[in-house]
Amino acid sequence: MERRTSSVLSDTIFCLVAAGISTLLTLPPNACCLQTGADPPRSGSSFRSQRHVVVVGGGVGGLAVAARLASSFTAEEPIRVTLLEKNPPDRLGGRCGSQSIHVESHGTFRHERGPSLLLLKSVYQDLFADCTGGESSAADYGLTMDQCIPAYQCVFDDGDTIELGFPRSAAGVNASATEAASRAKMDSYEAGGSKKWDEYLAACSAFLDCGLPNFIEERLDLPSFPAFLYESLRNNARAWPLKPHSDVLDAMFDNPKMKALASFQDLYVGLEPYRNDREWFGGIFKKSAPAVFGLLAAIELHPNNDKAGVFAPRGGFAAVSKALERLARDAGVDIRCDTTVTRVTDTGVHVLSSNGDKEVLPADTVIVNADLPYATETITKQDTGDAYNVAYDWDDSYDFASGVVAFHWSTSKRYDNLNTHNVFLSARNRSEAEQSWAVLREEGRSSNYDGMEAPFNFYVHRPVKTDPSAAPANCDSIMVLVPTETLQRKAEHASLAREEAVLRYQEQFDNDRIDIIRKATLKRMAVMPGLEDLESHIVDEILDHPGTWADDYNVAAGTPFALSHGFNQLSLTRPTIKAKGFKNVWYIGASTKPGNGVPLVLLGAKQVASQVTKSLKNQHDFVAEDERQE
Repeated sequence: MERRTSSVLSDTIFCLVAAGISTLLTLPPNACCLQTGADPPRSGSSFRSQRHVVVVGGGVGGLAVAARLASSFTAEEPIRVTLLEKNPPDRLGGRCGSQSIHVESHGTFRHERGPSLLLLKSVYQDLFADCTGGESSAADYGLTMDQCIPAYQCVFDDGDTIELGFPRSAAGVNASATEAASRAKMDSYEAGGSKKWDEYLAACSAFLDCGLPNFIEERLDLPSFPAFLYESLRNNARAWPLKPHSDVLDAMFDNPKMKALASFQDLYVGLEPYRNDREWFGGIFKKSAPAVFGLLAAIELHPNNDKAGVFAPRGGFAAVSKALERLARDAGVDIRCDTTVTRVTDTGVHVLSSNGDKEVLPADTVIVNADLPYATETITKQDTGDAYNVAYDWDDSYDFASGVVAFHWSTSKRYDNLNTHNVFLSARNRSEAEQSWAVLREEGRSSNYDGMEAPFNFYVHRPVKTDPSAAPANCDSIMVLVPTETLQRKAEHASLAREEAVLRYQEQFDNDRIDIIRKATLKRMAVMPGLEDLESHIVDEILDHPGTWADDYNVAAGTPFALSHGFNQLSLTRPTIKAKGFKNVWYIGASTKPGNGVPLVLLGAKQVASQVTKSLKNQHDFVAEDERQE
């Protein structure tokens, strides 16, 4: 017992030291430090005083960092910010957005292009307040966020359902009856199930309160550590956060369904909850989630943590991207769409317009919002070839999250049994539960699906539940996300023209494979009462898969979830925001710090903008003094 306590305490000290080092090492550069990159061509003293920043890519990270930078300077410290986006204007926001489809004789349906649930609401609110000096809110820019109560409906493969996520302090909402039914069902799964659920969420809440400021926002918050240590060490370190997630779940729950309810969020960070004894430390340095990622459950499901809650943007995620675009334009950002950046240097970018015109755009600083593993092998790769060559390739030395096949179904019937957010889980027994995550293990990545008879988990979004404008009357918009393997990189494709390379990669997800996934998904959904006739009421389908994600957004390996978050790609070990080999180039996006998901990318934009602002103001002060001496 003493030996175990000593080991746990030493691990605790290690975590505390790591948190402090992580925070200290990621603080913005000292104000007295100058960047020494060569200045772009000058056309007179006024240009010497005005700094130019080019942002490559108009995803949420690019829009947010551009807005923050443009609003951080005054007339006495002039700055020009130009954002370049390869897609047309209606695709600003990247994967964060919506698409409207008109179906003859039915009407217009709205589907999300990427994210469909909104978390950490305050991160969005802070962005608009920061960029406007507190004078305008997210709502002023058309972004209204409605809480989903309950947050989720979980559907097991035997047809059993349970609802999760009931905020105790939601004004004007009486969810007590459905919450009581949910807790009674937990107790039916195992003795004291609801009490065990409360204890689990208490630990997850402490992980969230400590993890968000110290490891995600990278600011040292000492008051959050006592509760973190208490929950980590109590009951003989039952919930120790560095264990594989399944070790903690096994210690706290008996029933496979309870364990599934407590861990499905691991998929969001590209990890599985189960220990993998083929890997060191149970796989936590690769694809097995450490228990600390229980903080994701707290973000979504904790009843009274002020950071918790699942929200839906009114009007879909198009409202998010449009609000960010307005914010950036109001701050003075020059947004140019249908413009492809083909090379990035310390002094600017090479640009190819949609009509074939070539241009070199000088810049003091370049911020790359393109997916980092893609960018390092294409636009930021330092070579002497054709600067205007357009390619698709990526660095496959990283560990990636899963791929996804997305079915966007417009239906001629409403399916009121579905909530806004639904997760279909396999949990008949431990063996099937583990098999349902196989796509994240190497042995699952080369699967031909075998008719998709093996267990699998997936997510279903039905926006009409909270926003009826998503579909015509008596109709529905349904999005289904099925995790799959990613694209497998082929070295011979690197030398191909981009269009040809993308076509070759799309062949990895042919129609036969998609048909198998579609049929298996519909079969699983049919176990839920009221969904037996879903297939017969689908009047339109839009399909996304790793090949189309690659084509639309240049995401590496075709995964919209970016790099996974094992310990080998987390915090200090995740790719940094400062581009290696460059003095004036930075990264922002899901594959760099702090991680994937819209709120984390927005937090990353805040960190990048802070460091770039300090650097540019230092340069401005130096040039201004130089001009006075002249």
